[in-house]
Amino acid sequence: MDEVINAANKCGHALESAAASEQIKRTEEMSEYKPSTLLDRESGKLLEIEAIWGEPLRRAAAAGANTPRLEMTYALLKSLDPKWR
Repeated sequence: MDEVINAANKCGHALESAAASEQIKRTEEMSEYKPSTLLDRESGKLLEIEAIWGEPLRRAAAAGANTPRLEMTYALLKSLDPKWR
């Protein structure tokens, strides 16, 4: 979450560092759920890799944000996605 907040701020979308703990608290209070990417994967649909990870990664990089976790997630999903189809 800190990486996302930093990238958002670099892109001109002001987020305070407290947003991370607020999001974690909201998630902990939710009932069980599956992220949309997992639902897509389980139903055999194409993953929205570019829309969910690729474009934010490119925008963060263009703004000078350091996003190693996003880069890793994007690379792993791109390498695995063809194997899932």
